[in-house]
Amino acid sequence: MSQVMLAVRVLTVAAAGALALGPLAATAAPSPSPSPSLDKVLAPPPGSGFTELTTGVLHGEFSAHDWATTNASGADATETQSTLTKDGFVDGYGKTWAQPSAGHAMIEAVMAFSGGQGARKALTSLEASDKADKSYQHANTISGIEPYYGAHFADTASTTVGDLFVFVKGNDVFFVILASQKDDVLTTATTQAKAQYDAAPASTIPTGQWPENAVKPVSGSSAALGIGVIAAIIVAIVAVIGFLAMRRRGSAPAAMVGAGGAPAGAVQMSDDGNYWWDGQTWRDAAHETPPMAQRSGDGTLWWDGRTWRPVPQAGQPDQPEQTQPPTS
Repeated sequence: MSQVMLAVRVLTVAAAGALALGPLAATAAPSPSPSPSLDKVLAPPPGSGFTELTTGVLHGEFSAHDWATTNASGADATETQSTLTKDGFVDGYGKTWAQPSAGHAMIEAVMAFSGGQGARKALTSLEASDKADKSYQHANTISGIEPYYGAHFADTASTTVGDLFVFVKGNDVFFVILASQKDDVLTTATTQAKAQYDAAPASTIPTGQWPENAVKPVSGSSAALGIGVIAAIIVAIVAVIGFLAMRRRGSAPAAMVGAGGAPAGAVQMSDDGNYWWDGQTWRDAAHETPPMAQRSGDGTLWWDGRTWRPVPQAGQPDQPEQTQPPTS
């Protein structure tokens, strides 16, 4: 997670640098399970008016593979996943929130590593990647939390600005990101980061089980992750922007009616929401946008009848067509 700086589609993909990967251990020990489980360690949103978005990439549990492929493919995703695995990634969990009244979006996430050393290496990698992102503006500071980094970011294309804090506590890396289309979220981000730090357990894996406390730790620096916080969060932020825009207009796209009384931009989706029907075959919704689908004003989102989805980036490889409805 190199740049968790986007909480309202403020981020563009962080530049993917070549990752200097060291050899993995010859015999890998079984991965421990975080306790308490990661869904129990994220702090509630600050104040009232926040709505949890239960769809999207950063909702619920995610793996190193999920994080790496959120907004990248090919060698970039492979190297990011390998680096997280090398650092001892065990599990991840995230939540996305929207505050329509203020036009704010918030993302909280946590990654558990097998030990504190791996978590700190990941923090260093994420910081390097975020600071290399073109949306990065300057560092944010906070007291009472260590180790951490903070960042203020601004994306001119979406006129979105935001503030984020990423910190380590025990064997866990926490992310707190607030974003808006105004420069008005630093105070909230700072307060929420402190609340998250105080609410987090000392560790989710006992220190006696940390690899560095069982064997002599392997020396070596950790390379910057090809996909940082910014890159991995962009998809989630785009969805939040669509949600906020819909709430501000006070009407849902599903209520729009087209010719013949059918909903405008109606799209037939598979039960699992991963495919849409073009009249002959099922097509991958992550790689192709239905031509009949309603789009947001800026053209970056399309409506599937239930939620806003990001329009796939150009140049993504075509996926095999499905001739039968995919099973859930």
